[in-house]
Amino acid sequence: MALVSVVMPIYNAEKYLAQAIESVLNQSLKDFELILVNDGSKDMSLELCETYAKKDARIKVINQENGGICAARNRGVLEASGEYLAFIDNDDVYLPDLLEENYRLAKEYDADILKYGYKFIKYKKFSPKDICSSGKLNHDQIKVIQKKDLRKSYKQVNDADLLVYVWDGLFKTAFVKNQQVVFDTVFKAGHEDRVFCMQLYPHMGCFVFNPKLYYKHIVYKTSASMVFSDNRIKDTEILMNHERKLFNAMQLEELYPDYWQERVMTYVISICSIFRKPEALIGYEQVYNILNQLRKKYYLKSFRHRVGWALYKKRMKNKIYNYLFEENRLKILAMFLLLDRNVKRLLTLAKK
Repeated sequence: MALVSVVMPIYNAEKYLAQAIESVLNQSLKDFELILVNDGSKDMSLELCETYAKKDARIKVINQENGGICAARNRGVLEASGEYLAFIDNDDVYLPDLLEENYRLAKEYDADILKYGYKFIKYKKFSPKDICSSGKLNHDQIKVIQKKDLRKSYKQVNDADLLVYVWDGLFKTAFVKNQQVVFDTVFKAGHEDRVFCMQLYPHMGCFVFNPKLYYKHIVYKTSASMVFSDNRIKDTEILMNHERKLFNAMQLEELYPDYWQERVMTYVISICSIFRKPEALIGYEQVYNILNQLRKKYYLKSFRHRVGWALYKKRMKNKIYNYLFEENRLKILAMFLLLDRNVKRLLTLAKK
C-alpha cells in the first residue's frame, strides 16, 4: 500500500499536463501512487498519460467518458489504495517537499485532514523555475484542532478558507471512505470542493493546518475558474444550503448568532460577481428577480449590522452592493451590476 494516493482529474490538458505530472513524480517522498483520471479528453492528454505510465510503475491511468471533475475525482478516490489522499488539478504544480513533510505531520498528529499553504499565480507570472522548496518547515506555526474544539473553531477555519479546496490538503483515505462522502456531481462549475470538506468537517477526530507554501494554483485563461457559466449561480445557492445544514447540525448559531447572516452576504456578493462578468448574458429583469428571491429566502430583516463594511475592507464596490442589498434597493443594485459588466466589456474590447 502506498503512503499517499494522488488523484489528478484530467480534461483537455495536454498543454500543461506534463508539468503537473512531473511535479508529482519529483516529490522527495517516493512511496506514492499517482492516479490519472482522463475524463474523456479530446486532445492528446490520454496518450501523454499512457506514455508516463509506461515509464513509472507508480502511475495508474484510468480512462472514462466525460462526466466532469466530480465524477473523475470520485473514480480516483474509489481506486485509491494509499493511506492518505491528495489531489492536484491538471494544470497546477506541487512543490518538491509537499508529500513528504505533510504526510509526516499527518501521521504525527493522526490527522483525518491536514491542510497546507498554497498560492494563486497568474500564468504570465509563473515560471517552471518556481517549482522549488518554499523554505524550512516551522513547527511553531502548525495549528492542531481536536474533535472537541471543531465546533468553536468553525468560524476561524471557515474564514481562513481552509474548507474551500481539496488540492490544498491530505485526507485520510479510510476516513473519507468510512464517511461515504463523495464529490457531488450536481456541481458543474465549482463549489464541489467546499461541499466535500464541509461534509467531512463535523466528523474529524483531528484537523491540522500547516501554513507553509507547497502548492501553486496557476490560473490560465482556460482554467475552469476563469470560464463563465450560468450554473455558478444555481451552484452557489446549493452550496449556501449545504452550509446551512452544517450550521444546523453543529448548532453553530448558539456560538455565533450573527455569523450565518454574514455567510449569506458573502454568497450574495459572490453571485453579484457572476452577474458582472463580461461574458454574462443575463438581463436586467433576471438579475433583479434572482436578487429579490435571494433576499426573500435568506436575508433576516432583523439583521442590521452592515456586514459589508466589515467584510469587504478593500473592495468599495462590494461594500456598495452589500448596502444596496441590505436596504432592499435591488433595482438600483441590478442596474449597478449591469453597468459594471458593460464597463468591463468595453475595457476588454479596448485591450484587443
